Formats: sequence, C-alpha cells, structure tokens
Amino acid sequence: MNPLPPDDSGSSEAEISDAFSPVDRSHRVVEDEDSLLMRAEMYQDYMKRLPIPTNRGSVIPFRSWVGLSNSIKELYGQPLHYLTNVLLQRWDQSRIGSDSEDQCLDSIIHPSKAEATIWLVEEIHRLTSSHHQIARLWGSDPMYHSFIDSIIPEPPSRT
Repeated sequence: MNPLPPDDSGSSEAEISDAFSPVDRSHRVVEDEDSLLMRAEMYQDYMKRLPIPTNRGSVIPFRSWVGLSNSIKELYGQPLHYLTNVLLQRWDQSRIGSDSEDQCLDSIIHPSKAEATIWLVEEIHRLTSSHHQIARLWGSDPMYHSFIDSIIPEPPSRT
C-alpha cells in the first residue's frame, strides 16, 4: 500500500500526514510573509539612511532611463531603491511604440534634468515608502531580487 496520497507532488520536504487529511501548510505562508516583512523593513531602514548625493556636476549621456540609472549607480557608488528601479524600467517600457522610441533619451531630456529627476524620485522612495507595501510587492513578484541593487555602501551611523 502506498503511504502517500494520490495527489502528492512528491515533495522532498519531511511532512507528516495520515494520507487522508491535507497537510497544513499555513504556518509556512505566515513564516514566509513574516520573513519578507522583516527583510523589507531592514531594507527600507537601510535605504532611508543613505544620503542623496548633493554634488552632481557631471553630465551623463544616456540612451534609456535604466541606462542612466546604471551610470548613476556606478558614478556615485550607491544603490537605487527597488521602487525607483521598477519605475525606471516602466518608463523605458512606456517608450516602446512611440515616435521617439529609437532616439537617445538624452537628446529628448537634458541629462542634468533626467539625473535630478531620478534623485528626486529616489529621495521620495527612500524617505516615504512603507516596508509593508514593499513586502507586499516583493511577495507578488518572484523576480523582485532583480530590482534590488547589489551595491552596498556603509550608511552613515545613526546619531
């Protein structure tokens, strides 16, 4: 006699079941949500403590918003917020099919204005975003890690 229920997916995780009752997995979902919330809170706290650069004298040529953000990250050695990265990708996607789709973005928007726009949006995301909202978004996007930058400067100490 097969001790596993017929609809068992063959999970490798150790589970105890009487082969008739479904295994209660609700505790795992709560743990995952709690873990995600805790990571989002730590992330938001970290991002909030990073200062927005004030000395911005460079004019950075760029073809796209994401391209400009990559140059900004490299130039200033700072990550951009998850929400900023998502927004910049959406701005690039919104150009698809437009008359200016094939044009370099820096010929449409002055590089200084574009950079200032990114830093303004970044400041809003760093200072006002809810870690609850971030955790909710992360929970609905299995690829959310791709929008979190790996640049990790030491934030200023709290005083």
